[in-house]
Amino acid sequence: MIFPMQVLRAAKAGFCFGVRRALDLALATVKERDGPVYCLGPLIHNPQVMERLAREGVLEIARVEEAAPGGKLIVRSHGVGPSVLAAARERNLKVVDATCPFVGRAQRLAHRLAASGVLVVVVGDRDHPEVQGIVDWTGGRAVVVESPEEARELPGAPSVAVLAQTTQPLANFQAVVDVLRQKSGDLQVYNTICHATEARQRAALELTRKVEIMVVVGGAASANTRKLAALCRQAGVPTYQVETARDLSPRWFEGVKVAGLTAGASTPDWIIEEVEQRMKELGEMVGANEPVAANGASGEETAAESMREAVEVKSLRPGQVVRGMVVHVAPDEVLVDVGAKAEGVIPARELSCCQVAHPEEVVKVGDEIEAVVIKAEDNEGRPVLSKQRADAARAWVELAECFNTGRPVEGVVREVVKGGLIVDVGVRAFLPASLVEIGYVEDLGKYVGQTIRAKVTELNRGRRKVILNRKALLEEEAAQRRKALLEELQEGQVVRGVVRRITDFGAFVDIGGIDGLLHVSEMAWHRVSHPSDVVNIGDELELKVLRVDRENEKVSLGLKQLLPDPWEKVAEKYPVGSTVQARVVRLAPFGAFVELEPGVEGLVHISQLADRRVETPDEVVKEGDEVEVRVLSVDPAEKRIRLSMRPAPRGRGKRERSREPRYQTGEGGERITIGEVVGDLFEK
Repeated sequence: MIFPMQVLRAAKAGFCFGVRRALDLALATVKERDGPVYCLGPLIHNPQVMERLAREGVLEIARVEEAAPGGKLIVRSHGVGPSVLAAARERNLKVVDATCPFVGRAQRLAHRLAASGVLVVVVGDRDHPEVQGIVDWTGGRAVVVESPEEARELPGAPSVAVLAQTTQPLANFQAVVDVLRQKSGDLQVYNTICHATEARQRAALELTRKVEIMVVVGGAASANTRKLAALCRQAGVPTYQVETARDLSPRWFEGVKVAGLTAGASTPDWIIEEVEQRMKELGEMVGANEPVAANGASGEETAAESMREAVEVKSLRPGQVVRGMVVHVAPDEVLVDVGAKAEGVIPARELSCCQVAHPEEVVKVGDEIEAVVIKAEDNEGRPVLSKQRADAARAWVELAECFNTGRPVEGVVREVVKGGLIVDVGVRAFLPASLVEIGYVEDLGKYVGQTIRAKVTELNRGRRKVILNRKALLEEEAAQRRKALLEELQEGQVVRGVVRRITDFGAFVDIGGIDGLLHVSEMAWHRVSHPSDVVNIGDELELKVLRVDRENEKVSLGLKQLLPDPWEKVAEKYPVGSTVQARVVRLAPFGAFVELEPGVEGLVHISQLADRRVETPDEVVKEGDEVEVRVLSVDPAEKRIRLSMRPAPRGRGKRERSREPRYQTGEGGERITIGEVVGDLFEK
């Protein structure tokens, strides 16, 4: 009896999410009809699809320079490097980014790793545009290897990071990793192979165990299709790669009872269906005898069973925890590739324990997340997932550990409520307003959206109660910083600080965890009435460390020590006998102090205030008066200048004051002569 050949299709075959997304973006861009639309190279490696896109109006170009300025440039799913994007901006092209989320993740990883200084190794085809784009994101510093043999030729490096072209076979990637482990003491491994690629390759290998031949459908230039065919051949099954149904040969199916069919990520469903239908027709043409299984079952029964096994997709069960990559973020839901027959959907309410304005506050395309299955399928056949429930299950375990050990927990502030903040730590946690900062906080709203660390001070899973204390953690960290800083500080060292508080006697300056005192007397060379005349809260200053008291955690600072000392050139600026304008700054019983310039004051003794006898200085001058004074003597070392408001002496034979015996006065420590006390009797 003659039975038709059975054709079994792999559970995962054809378009992946990234390719489908790229096509959708391309078609949507063309429909806008507001200028030419270009694609840099084939959007996907399938000539039939590209022909259809060309008919829709998508123009394939080889270089950015071929595009007319002002047009739109679609970046294909393989992605491009920053140099291409820069060239597009120079030509005023609007870029429509259709880069596959998995490729985008690999690009970001490569860029970050290269910037950190490690050697980036990319496992893939060096001539493939995806790999070239990834290398460009490293500034051209990444090394590409295609096999373990090439990896062995690499020189050793102290720190290496390895990632993969998204369509790489997992076995080849792992083999390269094994070689690199022997070459580097610090190897960072990032498996950037697309989940859909892994699932497609796994499904194809499973199918090879049930069939006699394999047909792999995809563009001749498609790297993932070629790898798919190579894997099937390595499994020991005759494998043929075709682009369309026209490429099938009847002789391939002679005597074949069960044939397998799979397709690369760039192959649309309509081409797969055409190939499948043509395979069935050719199978009927060549015919096949009824196969008999070893256990006596008929070939028809065996083939039917094989087909059921091949197309069966393991269904997800409620409560199961799955891991996948975010492939789409919408205002009300998020789609996640979890390796099922359809992308899982996470409703916005199941993203977080706290209310968020938009899902992108929680996840972004390309993020890898865990979720709990709520329903195996919704009305559209999609698994319904919950990230919030997976986060909560993991969070309670971590919170218990943090509570018991004192280790801080990290979370995102979601909202301000009465008395404090709600923090997302996987579950809702409350942070009282009094425990947010070391000091008082006027506006709690500034913390919303911030990631903070805090200690868990109260935990009750049964009541779903979590209380946090950020203030305690900040105080611990501040104490550690103070201790470290006090050990490092040395007298004479110059430091930078910010003025935090001003008092009548000085200002307290934060120099990195310690509030040092800048006394009013150390602010300037001149007399300062109040610290606010020199500094303001928030000022950033450069200061000199004058004293360090480690036992009492006190630091004295000086500002004037870093300013020019006005007394250094006083002798040159104010020679003896010269006259200068000055301002009276204060009065004393024995005379008046006048300011020649900021920081330089001199004494006009009471005997030098006038040509007559003066009982008290206020008979002649008052504070604030502008007067003309004559320099009698200058002593820069003692920072003293003797001045006179009396007219300069006339005639010869005057007695030299410098030879008169000088006597110490009580107040001010001023030394004066007898002549200064009794007046200018000798001169008269």
